[in-house]
Amino acid sequence: MAETSFSSDLMRSCADLVILTLLQNRPMHGYDIFVSMENIGDGQFRFKQGTLYPLLYRLERSGWIAAKWHVPPEGKKRKMYSITKDGKRVLSERLQQWRRFTDSVNAILKECSDD
Repeated sequence: MAETSFSSDLMRSCADLVILTLLQNRPMHGYDIFVSMENIGDGQFRFKQGTLYPLLYRLERSGWIAAKWHVPPEGKKRKMYSITKDGKRVLSERLQQWRRFTDSVNAILKECSDD
């Protein structure tokens, strides 16, 4: 498994965006979110589980995600998280901000690079 190449500050700054984006596709339990971030992010986007769950609880308190206990027929009880209507609104706003932000950073990098 690759070591994370991103600073913890950078990871924290986009954590809400990443979690809300994952949950817009389907409800997920915490470990599934953890694994999906790592797999889809090519092993570069990783949180410790002890970091992920407080983020989920904060998003739930904010009303951006909702949690419901689910017991599969052959498994153990798990808390499933889903994005709320407010969460979808926030996600849309954050995606617009993210695109403007990365466009601006990329423009500066391009203008000021030695290439």
